[in-house]
Amino acid sequence: MNRRNVLHSLAAGGLLGLATAPARAQGYPDRPVRIVVCYPPGAGPDVEARQFAAVLQLELGQPVVVENKPGFSGLLGLEAVAKAAPDGYTLGSGTPTNLTCNPRLVDRPLFNVEKDLSPVSQFIEHPWLLYVNAKLPARTLAEFVALAKASPGRISYATPGVGSLPHVTGEWLQKLTGIRLNHIPYGSANWQTDLVAGTVDATFYPLITLADHVKSGKLRALAVASASRTPVLPDVPSFTEAGLPEFAARAWGGLVAPGGTPAPVIERLAQASARAVRRAEFREFVGKLGATGVGSSAPDFARYLHNERSQYQALIAENNIRME
Repeated sequence: MNRRNVLHSLAAGGLLGLATAPARAQGYPDRPVRIVVCYPPGAGPDVEARQFAAVLQLELGQPVVVENKPGFSGLLGLEAVAKAAPDGYTLGSGTPTNLTCNPRLVDRPLFNVEKDLSPVSQFIEHPWLLYVNAKLPARTLAEFVALAKASPGRISYATPGVGSLPHVTGEWLQKLTGIRLNHIPYGSANWQTDLVAGTVDATFYPLITLADHVKSGKLRALAVASASRTPVLPDVPSFTEAGLPEFAARAWGGLVAPGGTPAPVIERLAQASARAVRRAEFREFVGKLGATGVGSSAPDFARYLHNERSQYQALIAENNIRME
């Protein structure tokens, strides 16, 4: 039997992958690694992924390059990762929007988010806040809820679009408190300008993006979803302090690989990620954002994703949220 027939027989018997996986993992990586970012250059997830790539390459000993592939609400880039060779040289930077929420919003998904992607490591986590325009007569979460109950549907909240994390977490708060808000999906329009101007009343968003407007008095942060108060806005209580510990929304970034990537490669990447987020330059970067470097193991990130997906899948189903 010639070599070609031998390889054919191994593949037919399901042994080729097992025979070559250790070889692929040995010496990995021996060439540059690519991270696909599903958002445009300069967007928050892009900036964070580039900072992470800069320290990850120091741990891997090979260049780590970032490629932007925005589109279809963050799913287009992950589709490219899901369909890439499972060899550890094409990775994806995911967020709650495209790893937990949006895959549930389309009738015919581009890929199976559970089977076609392998969790590697969560590398950053942001506190999540409820912001309101300073003109809104609510200075606390309790006052906000009371105001919303007194006039159902009157308080509006802005989001980047249907199915985005601000939208789904807004539905979560409504479910927990029994209030009804008016969702305004802005798409590509500048909702932040309208929020500051008072055209729209509220939003749910990460800490650093709007913190300066809070400090200037144009916006008010009513509560922060984190284990404790943030030093960036130390006067803002946590949702637990405000009486709503169940609201545990977070924004985060995580690294994924194509499904079927050999376990030793995943482990190598996860260990390098854990070391990368502990490097002084990355800790300084996340500190300025009021965020946290995580560096979780692959199993821990997989469990985290499972819990997030279960939470948001229920909210999406209950509210019949569909991508527009």
